[in-house]
Order: sequence, then C-alpha cells, then structure tokens
Amino acid sequence: MTEIGKVVVVACAGMDKPLGSVARASVFKVVEELRPERVELVCLPPLLAGVGFYAELIKSLPVITVDGCVERCATKLIVKNGGRIRGRILVLDSAKKHNLVPESGSHLGPTGEKLAETIAEEIASEVDKLIQGR
Repeated sequence: MTEIGKVVVVACAGMDKPLGSVARASVFKVVEELRPERVELVCLPPLLAGVGFYAELIKSLPVITVDGCVERCATKLIVKNGGRIRGRILVLDSAKKHNLVPESGSHLGPTGEKLAETIAEEIASEVDKLIQGR
C-alpha cells in the first residue's frame, strides 16, 4: 500500500507549453533532489487512462497539484478522480510574482530554469508542511 509520511505530487503535462515544462522540471527536481523520500509522483496520462494504482494513491495520500496555466489540468483531474488535494501551486502565478518566463517549452533557458528551482522549493515547503501537519 502507501507509506505514512509521503505526499503525492501531480504536475501539469503541458509539453507544448513553456509553463507546463517548468511545472514538470520543478517536480522532477523535488522528486530527484529535494524530497525524494517523501514524494510519490503521479503523472496525468496513467491517471487519465484509469490505472488503478495511481487512482488509489491520490485517494490515500495528500496531493499537491502543480498546474502550469489557468486550465489547471492537474487539479481538475485529481478532483475528478476523488483525490485529496491539500496544496496547489500555479506556475503562472509564480512566474508573474518572480518575473521569470521560460524561453520555450523545449528550452527553458536561464529564467525558466530559475523559475523551476523556485517552484521546486515551494513544492518542497508544501511537502514539509503536510508531513509535519499529520
């Protein structure tokens, strides 16, 4: 089953959109470097396809969604599948707040990479809050 002390992070999969690429890059940074022992990553396509393991994961652990744009696909899909959203990050808001815009969806450039790092730190902070709040 699932481990106590873990949080699910679900990120935008907008491969053709710069902010979707930032969302994806930030989540990988969290999973690989910042909080690997505390985070389960769920990507949207298997959840959309109805893969049971992922559906159970989002129902049994708190979820943080990372949406790239105002469409909020990650948030909508988690809600639709009965997930327990406990934190939300909108990359667009962070981009505006920090005045950082990626170059393109395929090449983030220095500002996009800085934005991904900033958002990764925001995600890690949300993970810590959720773990400590249990």
